[in-house]
Order: sequence, then structure tokens, then C-alpha cells
Amino acid sequence: MSLKTVVLEERVDPNIIGIDYARLEALCNIPGLESNETTASDEAHRAFMKSYKDIFIRPPKPLPGIPWIEDNNKRGEKQGEASEEKASGRKPKMTASGGGNRVFHGPLISQMLKVAKKYPVERSPAEHQLMLSALKLFPVLMEQIDPPELRYISRMVMIESWDRGHMIFGTSGFYIVVRGSVRPCRNTQSAEPVNLPVIGAGGSFGTLEACEESDSDANCVLTQEPCEILKIPHGSYAKVRKELQGQDFALKQNLVQQCSFYHDWPRLSVQKVANLLQMKTFPAHHVLVKEGRVCPFIAFIHKGECNILQDIGTVMKLAKRGRINCVVVGQLGPLESFGEVSILTDQPSPCTVVTQTPVQAGIIAPDKLKELDSVTRSLMRQSAKPTCGKLTEEEISKQYVRQERQKEWEHVKKTVLSDSLYYNGILPGIGKWTENRSKKTH
Repeated sequence: MSLKTVVLEERVDPNIIGIDYARLEALCNIPGLESNETTASDEAHRAFMKSYKDIFIRPPKPLPGIPWIEDNNKRGEKQGEASEEKASGRKPKMTASGGGNRVFHGPLISQMLKVAKKYPVERSPAEHQLMLSALKLFPVLMEQIDPPELRYISRMVMIESWDRGHMIFGTSGFYIVVRGSVRPCRNTQSAEPVNLPVIGAGGSFGTLEACEESDSDANCVLTQEPCEILKIPHGSYAKVRKELQGQDFALKQNLVQQCSFYHDWPRLSVQKVANLLQMKTFPAHHVLVKEGRVCPFIAFIHKGECNILQDIGTVMKLAKRGRINCVVVGQLGPLESFGEVSILTDQPSPCTVVTQTPVQAGIIAPDKLKELDSVTRSLMRQSAKPTCGKLTEEEISKQYVRQERQKEWEHVKKTVLSDSLYYNGILPGIGKWTENRSKKTH
């Protein structure tokens, strides 16, 4: 019995690296489990079941790493300031943050130091991915750089090695201390220290963008020991931002140009509309426009599909206890737009638009639309057409009957399938039948 138990346990737990034979022998010699006895006593059985797992040798569990400890209030303030600077377009000020003298001993940081000393053109795709993963470990970097920017920057950054007593000027880029520590000082020949804490591993100084404030207290630092410092130059960051902005504008311009209402528009007018676009993602089954109300925005669909619905409660008089019945009268897909006529003429929408799948679209709010010149607005009013017109009672009746028959047929198919599975002894969720089908109710 004991040997059979050992084999089963080995199959269940692949992390077993051996067997403690001393404990196995003691387990086999429990009174009441001798081979000459036909049945085991209850006490012997309980003692065996309680201690048989101790005979297996498992590898020791690794100790958890030291977490990064940071004041949540200070971090929230930094994130708020960074978001305000990005929203307002102001240049960030020269900053210096201490890392609490944290020393990184993780394998990922060690590998990053080796890879970062290579020129970017010499790195393999796997090494670029390793650099990206390592940079995400620095909260001070994630607070100031968006994920798309970080992916590009990870392919440009390099590590600089400095000996003790060297002065580093923070006016040429953004620096992160990976190993060692530095002390802020004034930009003088005497390296006069300032009343700021020492910047340890994980801390930062400098700025991502060129700053005109030359009298800042954090414009240079003095190395206190041999240091490994990661540098993001102003030129590299500016190049990344310019490239991403160009890609974003090209996407918006192509989105407007490919929509059916804007095929024949001049390039200058398309660029004016594209400058106002703001990309946004909506979840499935989200109401974008309600019937009888002015559209909240003009939308250019990039990905996803939407259903166009019309209320038939007042026409068909089939509403169930206050529930509004709607009929699907059309669909909107990629490279289609809606909302122009409703906003430009200030008229309520004749239909409801609901997302069928997650939708990514470029939107223009009514207040942003006022920034367009009168010629472009007139051109948009002439080119655009209503999303859908009001259907007649006969059309609504036919469409409603068609959809109700389809719903009834889907319900019949689901009921027959559920009954067939139930009466043949196949129950969803039991055995290999794990699909989430609706169970038969009695």
C-alpha cells in the first residue's frame, strides 16, 4: 500500500526531487500496518495518512525579493504634476529624486547593465525586449513616459560608467542612477553642495526636455562612488516624440480620408479635421448616441462595429411593461462616420447607435468643431448625410417580425440542444463537458 501511494504522489506533484528513506522506513513500521496483518487499524491508518507526505523531498522555496517602498502620497503628487504638465504642454522642470539608496541585485538589472553597454544597433530583438522589461522596473520613469514612448526609448538608452568625484550636468538629458550614489551640487568649479538628499540607486535627476532654467539647484551632481547611470538624451526623446506624433497624425489623416463622405476632400481640409481628432476606445454594448438627442460628438470608426437601432414602441405598441423595443435598421463598420449632420444642424438624431463589439474611433467634440473655419464646416455639412432616415410603419413592421422570428428560432435551437444533452446524461460542467451552456430548468 505504501509503494502504491508513493507512485501516485509522484505523478500528482512533479516538484518532488527525492524520497526520505529514513522516514519511509519509519512509516512502514507503524504498529498495525505490518504485512502479516490482513486489515489496518483505524489509528494506524490515520497516522499513515497524516505523515506519509513527509517522505517526499521538495526543493526549498526561494525567498521573496525586497519590494520597492515608496510613499504613495508623494508618488500620487508626482503623477498628478506630470499629467498636468503633459496636458498643458509646459516643459517639465529640472527634478532630482533620491532612490533611498536602493541597490539592485536582481538578475534582470544585471542583464540590463550588460546589454545597455552595447550600441543599440548591436542589440538583438531579445535584448531590446529585455531592456524594455527592465526599464518598467523604474517608477520614476513610468510616471513621466507613456508606454509607446518607453518602447522606442528602450532601443536608444545607454549606460554610462562614472568614477568617484566626477561632476555630471543634468541639463543635457534625464538620468537614472542604477548603481552607486550621487550628491546634488551647484554648477560651480568648487562643487558647492546644496541642501538636497543624496540620490541613490533608483533615483533620478535632470529633465526629459530642454529646460531654460539654468539656476536650478539640481542642475549638476557629484558622484560619491563608482556609478552606473542610465541616460536618456534630450535629442533621443525629442526624436521619439516627433516620430510618434507623426504616426498618430498619419493614422488620423488616413482615417478621415478613407471615410466615404471625405474621399473627394482637398488635403488641406482633411488635415484640419484630423488635427481635431481624439482617439478613444469604447466597450461593447455601449450607447454612443440616443435617439431624439443631439449627437455628443462626431465619430470616425477605426476598428469595430456598431448597430443602428430605432425605437418601435410607439409604432408597434408591443412594449413590455415600460421596456422600449428597438429594431436594428443598419450597421456601421470601419472607415465610416456619423454625427456630422446632427451637430452641424443642431438636430436630434433619428436613431440610436450602440457598439456591437469594442470600438476604436476618432471623435470630435462640438466645442472642438467650432475651431474649424466656416469653409470647412460648410464643406462637411454638404458632404455628410444622416446616419439613417425614419422608416415607415410597414418597413418597421417587416423588420420587427423578421428579427423576432430569428430570436424565436435561436431560442428553439438552444432549447432542443439543451434537452438532448440532458436526456442523454451529458451535463455541462461535469467531466469533460465544461462549456457554459444554459441548464434545463424544472
